[in-house]
Amino acid sequence: MVLGTPLLLCVDLQMEFIAPGRPWADPDGEELAQSCISVLDHARRSGWTIVHTQLHQGGPMLEGGGAMPRSIPGCAPRREEVLLKRAGISAFAHPDLDGVLAACQEEGSVMIGFTAPMSLTTTLYDAADRGHSLKLLEEACGAAHVGEWGAEHTRALCLATAEKLGRLTSLADYDGALGQLATLRRALA
Repeated sequence: MVLGTPLLLCVDLQMEFIAPGRPWADPDGEELAQSCISVLDHARRSGWTIVHTQLHQGGPMLEGGGAMPRSIPGCAPRREEVLLKRAGISAFAHPDLDGVLAACQEEGSVMIGFTAPMSLTTTLYDAADRGHSLKLLEEACGAAHVGEWGAEHTRALCLATAEKLGRLTSLADYDGALGQLATLRRALA
């Protein structure tokens, strides 16, 4: 971890959430995975601190036969990046995340990943409860069908929640908000 750099929190960039037919897969998973890959690549080139938090096999949303806990190709954590495996829904289910975010608080923290109705929303609430200024990047927010609600509905609900919490960001915000990512918007174009 490099102190003094912005932090990119990559939540559940795992095959389970993009593979067709899986219960928590986003129907637009491949497209959203490409957005996540582009953001991650740019953050790596820009020297950001990268933290991956993943559900482990047998944990919530990865139960049952055929679960796919491995990383999405292009999103696998690198040796110099932080990897936090957890059992709970929120990324804060791993006790070290609180300290990692606290160390990067002044530089800004942005979250990308899957899945809006579960991990991303609970992580946003937990960040607010702990006083972290973690924001959700609108263009890299994967979702899933939940009951009668389609993925677009659960994504919209997560984004609206982030906005009400003052924690929604988009690529357009990067020209000034964090200063170091003036080209991030072009990376996803």
